[in-house]
Formats: sequence, C-alpha cells, structure tokens
Amino acid sequence: MNVTFYTSLAYSNPLCVFWQTKVELVGYVIIIFLSITWCRIKWNRRLIDRFAAKIPGPPSYPLIGSLLEFRGTSQDLVAKMIKLNEQYGPEPCKIWLGSSLALYVMKPEDIQIILNNSNALDKGKFFKFFSGAFGEGLSTAAVPKWKLHRRIISPFFNNSHISTFLSVFNEKSVALICNLQKELNNTESFDIYGYVFTISVDGVCETSLEYNHDVQDNEKTEFLDSMTKFTELVTMRITMPWLYPDFIFNIYGKFTGLNQIYEKLFKFPNKIIKEKKFQYAQRKKTNFSSLNLTRNEKEQRKVLLDVLLELNDKGTNLSNKDLRDEVLSVIFGGMEIISITICFCILMLAIHEDVQDKVYDEIYQIMGDGDRIVTIEDTIKFVYMEQCIKETLRLYPVAPMILRELRDDVKISNYIIPKGTTVNISLIGTHHLQELYPNPWEYNPDNFDPEKVAKLHKNSFIAFGDGLRNCIGEKYAMLLMKVLLSTFLRNYSVHTKCKMSDIKLKIELMMKSVHGYQVMIRPRDSKPTFKVKCNEKNG
Repeated sequence: MNVTFYTSLAYSNPLCVFWQTKVELVGYVIIIFLSITWCRIKWNRRLIDRFAAKIPGPPSYPLIGSLLEFRGTSQDLVAKMIKLNEQYGPEPCKIWLGSSLALYVMKPEDIQIILNNSNALDKGKFFKFFSGAFGEGLSTAAVPKWKLHRRIISPFFNNSHISTFLSVFNEKSVALICNLQKELNNTESFDIYGYVFTISVDGVCETSLEYNHDVQDNEKTEFLDSMTKFTELVTMRITMPWLYPDFIFNIYGKFTGLNQIYEKLFKFPNKIIKEKKFQYAQRKKTNFSSLNLTRNEKEQRKVLLDVLLELNDKGTNLSNKDLRDEVLSVIFGGMEIISITICFCILMLAIHEDVQDKVYDEIYQIMGDGDRIVTIEDTIKFVYMEQCIKETLRLYPVAPMILRELRDDVKISNYIIPKGTTVNISLIGTHHLQELYPNPWEYNPDNFDPEKVAKLHKNSFIAFGDGLRNCIGEKYAMLLMKVLLSTFLRNYSVHTKCKMSDIKLKIELMMKSVHGYQVMIRPRDSKPTFKVKCNEKNG
C-alpha cells in the first residue's frame, strides 16, 4: 500500500471528511478573527500612526516595535537611552514598545505642558506591571483612586508633620556613623550602599509603620529580598513585549516563583498592619482614641499607618489591601530614592574633595563644634548642601523617566499629541541638555546657585516630578538626606580612587551604579567637631 491509497481511503471515509472540514472551518474562523482584530487595532490607532510617521526615532518592527534597539543588559539599556537622547534631543522622538507608541519629551516647555495637563495624569499601562506588588497605591493607582488617596495621605507629608520625625532621622544618622566605624582607616575602598540602605529602610519603616527592629530581622530581610526579585522581574518584562499580556506573564510567573515572591513580600507589612490595628482598637477601648487624646499625646508623631487608621475610623473605609498598597508604595519609593541619592552624593563628594570641604565648612559654620543634634532650622540653612544633593539628582536621577498616558489630545510646542500616546518624560535627557547645563556630565553644584536657577525654566530640573502628580515625599526625602549627610560629614571625611569616567549606570527599575559606591572614610580631625558616641544600642 502506498500514500495514495491511504489518502483516497481517508477521503472516502465520511468521518475523516467531517473532521477535516471542521478543522479547516476553525482555521478560517481564526484567520478571519485575527484579520478583523488587526484591522480594528489599526483603525483605532490610525491617528497615532499618522502622528508617529512625522516623528523621528529608531527603527521599528512588527509586534516587538523598537525593542531590538534596547536589548542587552541593564547597563546596555542606560547607555542606549543616553544615546537616544543625544541623537534626537531636545526635540521629541519616538520609540515603539511593542505596538504601543512612546513619545520621548525633553524640552522643559513641553514637560510643563504635559505634567500640568489634567488629561495627562494616568501613568499608563506599564505602571500596571507593578500592580502585583503595589496594587493601587499612590504610585500606581488609576486617576480616580489616586485623587482620593492623595488627598488622604497629603497631611502626613506636610512640613509640620515631617518635622516630628527629626528625632528618628537623627537617631538613624547616629546608627550610620557607628555602623561605619569598622571601615575606618581601611586602605581598601568599600561599597557604602549596604550601610546607607540599612539605615534608610529603618528610617522609612519606622516613620511609616512604627517598626524599629534591626534590619537583619528575618521577616524584614525576606521582605527586602522579595522586593528586589520583584523589581528585577518587572524590569525584564518592560523590555520583553511578549510578556506584556497578563495571562502570559502569569504563566511565566508560575515558573519563576512569582506567587512565592508576592507571599514573602506581603508577609511583613501584613503582620505590622494587623498589630497596629489591634493596638489602635485597644486604645479606643480605653478611651485613648484620636478624639480623646491629651494635648501632649496629640503632639506625638504619628506614623503613616496611624494616620490611615484614624481616617478609617472617620469613615474613609480603606481595606487591609488599601493600607498595604499605600505602605508598600511609600516604603519602596522612600528607601530606593533616599539610599541611591545619598550614595551617589557621597561618591561625588569623595571625587570632588574641594566641594566636600565647602559642604563641611557650611555645616561647621551653622552647627559649630558642640554636641547638639541637627534641628529643622539647621537643615533650612544647609543651602550649599542642598545644591550638592540637587546636582547629584541632576546627574543621576534615580527614576530616569516619568510616564504619562494621554486621555485626550495634548498640544505641545510643535505637535498635537493624540489621545492614547504614552509620553515618556526623559529626566536623564532633560538634565543633560547642553543648552541648560554646560558640560552636562560634570558635577557642578553651582548649577543650582539661586541666580542661575532663576534664569532657567523651572522644569529644567524635575527629579521629583512637577505638576498635578508630583512626588508627594520630596520634602520628607530632602530632610532625611540632609540629616544623614550632615551627621556623616561632621564625623568623617570621604575619599575614593574612583573617577567620574569610572561610573557606569544600570537600570533595575531605578538607576544605580554598576560597580556600587566605592569609598574610604577617615576621622574628621581638621577642626574640633561633634563626634558620635557609639554604644551597643546605636552601634
């Protein structure tokens, strides 16, 4: 028997003919469905396609868009972003993220229009990638929920309330000095990031959760490890459009243990929330609710969770998940932005010792050689220090981009951007525009001299965003950074063998140094100065 016989036999069998016809019919239906879907997508985004045709940008390919241009390591990704900014800036350029158009915007005038437009409040589909961990916290929530929660949480970040945390920030600064003592006078450099990160996490956790145990506590360590693994997964997902659909990413997540990561990530905040709710209920039973506090008790600092629970008691109706989402957003944003910025700033001062001397002289003139701790009035007077922090954030913005998805057409200087476009505000692009900052890759705190700043557009520097959805924690972060840096520099001088050209950048959700922050420290002996006294409690 040959193939021809079997084929004729199959066609003579009515059952085979039936199934073959059914398979063909299903195939035709799938092809027609995909064709209609594709035509519908093309029709719905016809205005975006017409707009994109006018904008320069790197090559794009079906399904994957421009992402071939950005393949490689997290270090390669930063290098290619910088190259894109230099090649096309300061005018807008485009990249296709899969089938989604992203418009890169760098000019301060255009940035101001976007960030202050009520149709540009949505952070877009890519921020939904974070929702597995952060749910609908301030950083990821859709506009209606964000407006409500922003109004609820704003009082926690006002100046008068933040000032109540000064004792915590001073305490953590002392702990940093004591922890660093083991590195004194070493001839080899060390990465200061681990020390700063430990203290930042403790400070943020204590002011948001009133949790002040050692960072080596198993549950907190597990929490931080899970946060790191989650951010690695999300960073990878952004560069792989085939993982954009949730159902595909969920399947992928099962093979990478994503559910276990979530479980460990939520365990720590869930436990603290449960304990705080119990404590709050006990206070109410004994007539120590917020309505019955004495004046002194009212003046005591309230952590973020206290504020949210009190608002719940007044009818806000935040669920346990809402509480966890907001706490996680604040902890992650706070610990990352503060830790990385302080480390970059210390490294810059180590490379530029003349600048370090000027910062120290300012601290000495304000605080003298007494043993007092930093006050709010001191931090206001740390003007040159603030210039150094801002110059660090200009050079190395921790969050190198701001994303907005337009709910309606928005007109900028030379274009009308159509509804549905994702606008990528490139901080690393704007902060390195030659016309704004001469020698943009050099460290120069004088860029933020008040006279120079007055001549620049206000959105020439946007490390904390601007407009309607700016960073709510800017003043909190600046206060903690000033207290930590001033205490550090009163006790130690910092040095390094690293040069500016040695610094390589990578993106792991936030922008970091590839090789860490390698420094050496020495006791500060040039003038009589305040010295921290360490004991078992703080060292």
